[in-house]
Amino acid sequence: MTLLTKSKYLLGQQCLRLLWHSNKKLIPKPSMADQHRFNQGSDFEKYVKLLFDQGIELGNLDYQDNLKKTEELVQNKKTIFEAGFQLDELFCRADILEPIENGWNLYEIKSTSQAKPHHYIDLAFQKYVLEKAGLNIINCYVLHLNKEYVKQGEINPKELVSKTDVTKKVNSIDDIAENSKLYLRVIKQEETPDINISKNCNKPYPCSLKKDCWGTLADSNVTHLTDWRTYWKLFQNGIIDMKDIPADIKLKPKDQRIKEAGTEQKIIVIKDEIKKFFDKLQFPLYHFDFETFDTAVPIYDQSKPYQKIPFQYSLHIQHQEGKLEHFEYLSDGMEDPRIKLLEQLKDEIKGEGSVVVFNQSFEKGVLTKLAEDFPENKEWIDNVLGRIVDLAEPFQNFYYYCPSQKGSYSIKKVMPAITGKGYDDLDISNGADASALYFQSHISGDSEHKEVIRVNLIKYCGLDTEGMIWIVDELNKLIE
Repeated sequence: MTLLTKSKYLLGQQCLRLLWHSNKKLIPKPSMADQHRFNQGSDFEKYVKLLFDQGIELGNLDYQDNLKKTEELVQNKKTIFEAGFQLDELFCRADILEPIENGWNLYEIKSTSQAKPHHYIDLAFQKYVLEKAGLNIINCYVLHLNKEYVKQGEINPKELVSKTDVTKKVNSIDDIAENSKLYLRVIKQEETPDINISKNCNKPYPCSLKKDCWGTLADSNVTHLTDWRTYWKLFQNGIIDMKDIPADIKLKPKDQRIKEAGTEQKIIVIKDEIKKFFDKLQFPLYHFDFETFDTAVPIYDQSKPYQKIPFQYSLHIQHQEGKLEHFEYLSDGMEDPRIKLLEQLKDEIKGEGSVVVFNQSFEKGVLTKLAEDFPENKEWIDNVLGRIVDLAEPFQNFYYYCPSQKGSYSIKKVMPAITGKGYDDLDISNGADASALYFQSHISGDSEHKEVIRVNLIKYCGLDTEGMIWIVDELNKLIE
């Protein structure tokens, strides 16, 4: 029997093509980073359920047993975890169902810092099914993380978990029946539906089919522009290739440069602006990069939900006469990595000279939080913060732009474009995987390949800062 579950309903809300592929089990496997995120939700859920000490867990039962046991517990007015309900071809499991006078409270557990619009839709689908099954749902709540919670000793579930009443917003959603009929038709049809690319490709999450769908676009397509309002308007009007943008459409200067480079397949270099950037640099240059991980439920004292915890850094010091020095740190073990990391880094970033990072908001954010959590280091951290120069600046403003960047100024796109070198030959090639692999091998302790992972982490982080040296050198050649 074909069933429309709440997870499939939400996929249908995003994209009918995504729904169809999911039902046919044609969705790519989750990445390591995605799996890490899913695991965070499960960890948070355990603490939420501690707040309902009379709750009965049904999540470990199979489909039929779950339905049967749910019916029994509902009749006996018990609080239920993972209560299952089926209405014709609609099926859902409610995270928490709690009896109250004259009806029930319905709770959805989300490891986010606030209730979000797609959570209302999730609850609306559940409420629709449960009420058709005969229950009277009085209140709907989202149980989510308290973003201000600071761990000190054992986790306190009452402080960790926040509750938001979303009953009015859930009750305002009145298209569940209509949408459900459509989604059931879609998952039963033989051919995948034809769907246009839209904002929904990234909302509420990046679609797992996006690479395939967007891969059909022209090499110089309008989604490379930085002004998303403009490019979606163009896209909706059937203007896909940048060469077809009407002359009377006024673009921002950086988007004009992207268009020029893309349509003429040439590299853009604004030498005067790049020279201004070089005027900010003071040798020696401390090329610096953090790697971090985060968890929904904080695991170290003096940390918050989803706080970026630095576990690794690479530092290349480039002297004016050409001498290079390299330092690195990679935490080992389950202890809080921040303390030893700071101790070592303070011995390596000294004196004067620019601290060069790529996309400064990340490194600045981590350093600022370290100063807050470990105030004895604040004076040194403030000194470092005052010396930071963002190497992304000339690329963010597209003073240098190569069509191969496809509208991006990330180091993963910039480095190959300007130096011809990149991350393709590495076993770890992005920060999300680095974070997930470190957590898996060093914190969870469930990896048999810890030493191999450590070697690969060092190679990856080291390339980030060595690559910054190459980028600086190539930019310098352009203005000589």
